Amino acid sequence: MPHDKLTSRSREPTVRTPAPARTPAVRDTGARTVLKAARDEAARALAALDTAYRRSVRARRARGDAAPSADDRRLTEATRALAQAARDLALTLRAQDQPAAVRPPVAPRARRPADGEPLVTLDLARRVGPDWLLCQFTIADRDAHRWHLRHDGHAAGAVTHYLNLRGKRAGWEAHDARGFRLRPGSGDTPGRPPAHLWETRAAAVRAAARAHRCP
Repeated sequence: MPHDKLTSRSREPTVRTPAPARTPAVRDTGARTVLKAARDEAARALAALDTAYRRSVRARRARGDAAPSADDRRLTEATRALAQAARDLALTLRAQDQPAAVRPPVAPRARRPADGEPLVTLDLARRVGPDWLLCQFTIADRDAHRWHLRHDGHAAGAVTHYLNLRGKRAGWEAHDARGFRLRPGSGDTPGRPPAHLWETRAAAVRAAARAHRCP
């Protein structure tokens, strides 16, 4: 029996078309009509009960009865129950008439830095040169206003906003990659007292960058 050769078209997998997205169900207007009719009927019954209650009170006062009878108490309880039902119906209708509240989109959470990855990174390509970064790695760095200078992925120094004994930031300390303090030279802008501080963070960063020698 001869075998039919399968064509390329027969070997192609069957592509299933996605099902159309479901549209939200249209609000049933019939149910709303029934609820509104029930609310109106409850309001009319409530008005009739209120009228009957007032008549019974006037009749009791005319007879000189101080305490309400059992019929009067049942009438009062029925009036309160019907009034509560009418309020519930009104709230239900009001909730259905209002459009559904649209919840704002939740902002994606920031990715937690991995071990050894800086919390904050500043690119110094314009101020110092390419591949120069200023980083803060820990919460302690942020609290102490301490920045680590990186060049080509390795340490190149550090700058710290100096805190004096009065609790004020007096200037910036600069250290090279080995930890030695860099003081302002004769050709640099003099720092604030004490003399080992630099005027700005940019000046301290430039001093650390000049002192750095790539390995």
